[in-house]
Amino acid sequence: DEEFHHLGTLSASILSTSITIGLNDWWNISLNQIWGNRYMTWDADTTSKHHRDEGSETNFTNAIGGYLGDSRILVRYLFLNAGRGPGSRLFFGGGLVIPSDNTLTSSPFFGPESDVEDHRHFSMSEGVYKAIFETQFFIKRMKNPVFLGGTVSIEEPLAENGYGFKPSRLIDLSFTAFTRKLKPLNGSLSGSLMIRKTSKAYWNSIASPNSDSFLLIPGVGILWNLKFATLMLNLQKPIFVKGSLSGTEAYLDEETNAYQLSFSIRKILDYYIPWLYW
Repeated sequence: DEEFHHLGTLSASILSTSITIGLNDWWNISLNQIWGNRYMTWDADTTSKHHRDEGSETNFTNAIGGYLGDSRILVRYLFLNAGRGPGSRLFFGGGLVIPSDNTLTSSPFFGPESDVEDHRHFSMSEGVYKAIFETQFFIKRMKNPVFLGGTVSIEEPLAENGYGFKPSRLIDLSFTAFTRKLKPLNGSLSGSLMIRKTSKAYWNSIASPNSDSFLLIPGVGILWNLKFATLMLNLQKPIFVKGSLSGTEAYLDEETNAYQLSFSIRKILDYYIPWLYW
């Protein structure tokens, strides 16, 4: 019902803070908190009930705004460990996603016989508790690539939230490889490939049209091991094999270009907690 050219950007600025604490030589626990903002710029010459310049930090008709995303608690067990030298590392993990209140409060999708109301499509949290299952396997070698391996991660929603939404099951399969340190860069190069599959999500038991998807996400990066911390710069390019950003690919001529740029800082504190270690 909108006969004008649709063009805009949806950007996300995300800060992911986490700390991992070793409980003993084989078990650790990680606590993670997401902060950030999603913002849509709308480049058409008119606004509508669907589209306008807006950000997830503000409240809206069907959204509770804010900067707080999900929290995660993850416990990992080190099943195989070759120590500092060459060899294998194998982790098994599980945990819980704890949602924030900054979520959508009603469906942004309307049936053909429904009156379309003002609405927003995005938020900082899906508002749902989820179980996490994870396996990591990596190999350290003496020749290039010196470090390679992969991770399998599954996030399973435990129930609908208080607004009738049940999100997708998320399955990530990722592969990563690092070279040894290269003198011209004073760092290591990395290559990665993530395969991401999401199942259908539901609003009030009705399938959400933009939820079932399959993505390939290749990436490249640079890793610097410095005295004060480990730094990494990474660029990824999501490729929509199935599904799209808006979910309207079935009946609209749509083109989506997405990029992800991340910068991470990792620091080993080398701090011992006497009463915690067992």
